[in-house]
Amino acid sequence: MSFLCLLKSGMARVRLIWLSRARFTETKDFTIVIYSIIPWSGVWQRPQHFATLLAKHNKVIYVDPAGVQHVLANRLSAHHTVQKISDNLVVYRPRVLPGGKTKSRVIELNDYLILAGVLSLLKRFCWPRPILVTNTPLADFWVEKFPWKAVVYDVIDDFVSTSWAPLDAKSREIRLFNKTDTVFTGTYSLWVKKKSYHKDIEYIPCGVETEHFLKSVQPETLIPQDVELLARPILGYFGALNERIDADLLIFLAKSIPGASVLLIGPVFADFGLSDFTDRWASVLPNPAAPGFRLKSHPPNIHIIGIRPYRDLPAYLKAFDVCLLPYVINQVTQDIHPVKILEYLASGKPVVSTALPDVMRFYKQIVDIAHNRNQFIDLINRNIVDQSEQRKQERIAFAAPKTWEQMAERMYQKISVLISQ
Repeated sequence: MSFLCLLKSGMARVRLIWLSRARFTETKDFTIVIYSIIPWSGVWQRPQHFATLLAKHNKVIYVDPAGVQHVLANRLSAHHTVQKISDNLVVYRPRVLPGGKTKSRVIELNDYLILAGVLSLLKRFCWPRPILVTNTPLADFWVEKFPWKAVVYDVIDDFVSTSWAPLDAKSREIRLFNKTDTVFTGTYSLWVKKKSYHKDIEYIPCGVETEHFLKSVQPETLIPQDVELLARPILGYFGALNERIDADLLIFLAKSIPGASVLLIGPVFADFGLSDFTDRWASVLPNPAAPGFRLKSHPPNIHIIGIRPYRDLPAYLKAFDVCLLPYVINQVTQDIHPVKILEYLASGKPVVSTALPDVMRFYKQIVDIAHNRNQFIDLINRNIVDQSEQRKQERIAFAAPKTWEQMAERMYQKISVLISQ
């Protein structure tokens, strides 16, 4: 399969020259191509919400490359390469070479393949000339190889600082900044860090679908069978399980409150402290049924059940007694502003977090923040006992006005200004 991808990538170089010269119908309408580092079927967060909301009024192609190792390990082969989500929204999952995040040469080969496929889709659907919105700092190639109507860089994380970033990641991000029309950041900390790189950069916070997560308090919402018999209290987390999650803290928690269940919901990455598989399977595996999925020895009251669909999260959240944000505090995590914090709060559940800068900056009045392990345990024990209805309503009221629609509207306003110029 890798040889086939390599052959297709070479052929795509030629096709890309022809496709990039093709004429698009010039109209006031536009297509938005979202080139995302976040898989469409992964943990549901900012890029997927943005795509879904924009597709209410615009044509959207969500580009979600799938490395051949993920096709094998995650059993993605049954998924269509092109999936039509709605009349306006298409998810494109091209099969690409492994190493598409860590090796610049492979990234370039894959980009020829992916971009040629995107432009072919535009032609097939007769959609107008596109705007590029990307959240990967390695999209400089895309900007250089095609005359986009406009280019938007949505900085959702400082990926260039990760351990897996290619050696030239920072220089590539600077090239992207230089060719971008406008920049958004998903956290205030990222805005502070990146604001000197572009003259038009704005912090636009993430939101929450309050009505969706309020289902967790409705009587008709049933706790899923795979967790309903877990020992109470349930101390829960949903989201990616990777190097940013403090596995040692979770072990300490499980041992400190042995009668509780520590429930972890989400895909497991090879760099997560409790994972015991390697990248030869894939950098991330969705659930314990995936080939190669293996965990290190851990306390029996830690339950890792894999990713669950976004639509089912309120039912699992209903089972939580306390919600966890157990992040490592280091250079890599200082720019995190977890989307799940508002989702937790929208259910009215108590939240205990480690001391992330954005959490302390924006949530200290509504979230309990621990500065060490013992305090983390103390705050959890306090919230197990204190299930105040007043505090529950305060949390819901805090989250309610912070909607995804508010975020998408502001981003769309800026994009509309760009194309009107």
